[in-house]
Amino acid sequence: MRLRMTTMLVATAMLVTACGSTEGGTTPTSSALVPTTTPTAQEVAFVYSYEAGDHHEYAFDLDQNLRMTVEAEGDGSLLGEDPPEDIDVTTSIAGKVTYDIADGPTPGTRQISISGVFDEVAIGGTIDGETLEEGMIEEGIVPDLATVPDLTLVIDERGRLVSVDGEEVSEDVPFFGDPFGELSDFTSGGLSGHFGPEFPDEPLTVGDTWSFSQSDEIEGLDTVMSVTTTYTVTGTETLGGRTLVVIEFTTETSEVVLDLGAMFQALFDAFGELGTDLGAETTDTAPGIPSITFLITVAPSAADGTVWFDQDAGIVTKFTQNTVTNISMVMDLSDDENVVRTAVNMDLDMALTAEKLEGPPA
Repeated sequence: MRLRMTTMLVATAMLVTACGSTEGGTTPTSSALVPTTTPTAQEVAFVYSYEAGDHHEYAFDLDQNLRMTVEAEGDGSLLGEDPPEDIDVTTSIAGKVTYDIADGPTPGTRQISISGVFDEVAIGGTIDGETLEEGMIEEGIVPDLATVPDLTLVIDERGRLVSVDGEEVSEDVPFFGDPFGELSDFTSGGLSGHFGPEFPDEPLTVGDTWSFSQSDEIEGLDTVMSVTTTYTVTGTETLGGRTLVVIEFTTETSEVVLDLGAMFQALFDAFGELGTDLGAETTDTAPGIPSITFLITVAPSAADGTVWFDQDAGIVTKFTQNTVTNISMVMDLSDDENVVRTAVNMDLDMALTAEKLEGPPA
């Protein structure tokens, strides 16, 4: 069995991405507004003022650092021939993100079509101590984690996510095809999503803190992932001649352990039964169905950042986010004659800065 490294390393991580989003109408399980200081200014409601026909552009810079180690025993075909053992790659991307606004499906909602372009991409680093060459990325030796944003969101005036209408993925076969097309939220460091926070119904002022928590079960794997984001209004700042509200945030994601061995074992067993039904026989010279271990652990991850919000225009002017995450994977594919074991550890750090290009409406 020969698979590209890009597919094997993170194909199943898209489950985490899927359950971490609010596609299908999932809403935060709890929200709370907690005043932490005596108000120093008049409390006001925070809302977005997108109007149908609006066109907003943001220039962004995204830096990703991937550090990955691979330990392989037996036939290396799971990760290709002679897989690398030590990878340290930095990718720097500069480009633009565009928001095109239309009316949403219900009153008070807006549809945001998010698209992007990579104007400059610089890649550097080492593979097993040797300087990285661009062709190594194209051949799939190193996972290509950067994806151009391309999705459609529907939000209400508070920024609550109503729906996500991006590229469809078959729920029946989630592990085939290009997983990175569905990993944009996970590997973009905040690039493929709405830059603005979800505001509470209550009015806010400097010193106020609120949080949203979400918990989703990964269907069929008896695994739950929880995400909590906390926002604090820290003050105001003048940028481009306008007074902006500064909001700092932190996001914490729980550990997720995906034990996929049973699922893949059932898949192999089904193919084996199909072969028997078609007349195939297992002989002494033809190994039987292999025993499979496939365990992926997404460690607790954290992100923090800052939002500069223009209250008068009802739009985010600047956004930054720093994200740190770790994924480890153990694969064991053994039959009567062969043992193939592979252990992969991947650390990914991301830093994103995005700033609105055109000035906000007067």
